[in-house]
Amino acid sequence: MRLIIYAILAFIIYYLVRGFSKESPKRPDPPPFEGNTSSGKELKRDPVCGTYIPEDTPYRLKYKGQPHYFCSEECLKTFQKQIAEKKE
Repeated sequence: MRLIIYAILAFIIYYLVRGFSKESPKRPDPPPFEGNTSSGKELKRDPVCGTYIPEDTPYRLKYKGQPHYFCSEECLKTFQKQIAEKKE
């Protein structure tokens, strides 16, 4: 009788230890949000840092006929430097 009780206890302990030692499953990263915000403004991706910003940002630049939107003046200047380096 004791042997059965020890076997059951060993079984329970084994599954408890096994459950705690496993890494929890990682959630996949959500896809980047594109589209409209709750205020109805279109979001655009900053080509320098990847931040999504409203389309009405004051930091914009038209390059090769395509509008580019930036989250800050710093990102805008970085993009302009990258363009200048490509031309050289």
